[in-house]
Amino acid sequence: MRKSTLSCLTALFLLLPQLSQAAGLAQVVDYGDPHIHRVWRQMAALERGESKDVLRIMQFGDSHTGGDYFTHAFRDRMQQRFGNAGIGWITPGYVKNQRSAQVLMKMAGNWKTRIARANPENFPVGGVANLPDSGAYMEIQPKFPVNGPLRVSVWSRRSSDVTSGGWRIVMPDGEQRELAAPLSQDWQVSYVYGAGNEQNSFFLRADETPAELGGIVIDALAPGVTVDALGVVGAMQRVILRWQPEALRDQLRWRKPDLLILSYGTNEAFDVKPDFEAYYNDLQTSVRNLRAAAPQAAILLIGAPNSARKTGPGEQVGCRYKIPAALRNVQTIQKQIAIEEKLLYWDWEKAMGGACSIQRYAAANPPLAGQDLIHFTEDGYERSGADFYESFIQLYQRGRKSR
Repeated sequence: MRKSTLSCLTALFLLLPQLSQAAGLAQVVDYGDPHIHRVWRQMAALERGESKDVLRIMQFGDSHTGGDYFTHAFRDRMQQRFGNAGIGWITPGYVKNQRSAQVLMKMAGNWKTRIARANPENFPVGGVANLPDSGAYMEIQPKFPVNGPLRVSVWSRRSSDVTSGGWRIVMPDGEQRELAAPLSQDWQVSYVYGAGNEQNSFFLRADETPAELGGIVIDALAPGVTVDALGVVGAMQRVILRWQPEALRDQLRWRKPDLLILSYGTNEAFDVKPDFEAYYNDLQTSVRNLRAAAPQAAILLIGAPNSARKTGPGEQVGCRYKIPAALRNVQTIQKQIAIEEKLLYWDWEKAMGGACSIQRYAAANPPLAGQDLIHFTEDGYERSGADFYESFIQLYQRGRKSR
């Protein structure tokens, strides 16, 4: 890291405690993203009912994303205002301590789950892969009515040199479809069209010599918005660098996201041996890799939310409990990268109310945060997701008027 960069980081670090005391709505700040005005035009056309397009938003993150409470609060409001284009991209199977706000996943038979936070292997976008034994199947039960024409896309690959079979999918209307088998050990997509039928389930079944599953995407053939929540509990931002470069390129070029949201930093804040120069470099590399893979997409970076620890090392900032020792540096680097790489940025801690806010959230009635002083309650995530939506919409309204 250059000395000038370190000087900027130091200056920002000194300012953060003062900035975090400001209450009220934290603005989404545009530091010069070259593609955000395209997003504003898409939203305006959808809002006027003049577009048949889909605004695709993908959020990558840690447990705050993996729980899909924060993201669903944002998704629900976006889809109510601009149209519902379907469930979108979901994690390929149930992962312990994670959930989807949109579907319930049930898995029968034997499945081998791989997660990128622990195993730097051949991972798809999102960092989760599932390999079933023959005869295993997955039920995907929507939590909300799913009606009308749909496209279901499945990303998979051969798990070895042995030829794998395809997948069979039973649509909610009862129709059965066959998916093409992957041709290699690279991640490939196959898709089918069908129809939804209220809240009936999808069933995905493995044939003989099953392929490894790396992504499921359920899109309505209708204009509107999708918000894909691809989080991994315990993940740090560097998990993105473990996704296979070819998969990142192929899957994002296929999905054509209009907005990418990165929401990491909590686990970095609790890192017992932080390397801030490595973190800066990894975050910068991830952003640039995403830019290359999705050159049409705007990128929004969410700063790490406030957190605290009841025991162990930390920084005393006038609260009952200390904040994690690395939190301030992590937030500072995130903001610096947003400035240098010309991203959008939202200060989650500022939206919460500042340095001691997670402790106030935990003491609220009803509680807005858990007693671990890291994770939020469902009400807390709903509040934060709503705050993020309001901040995003305010910038949209200003951007729309300026065009």
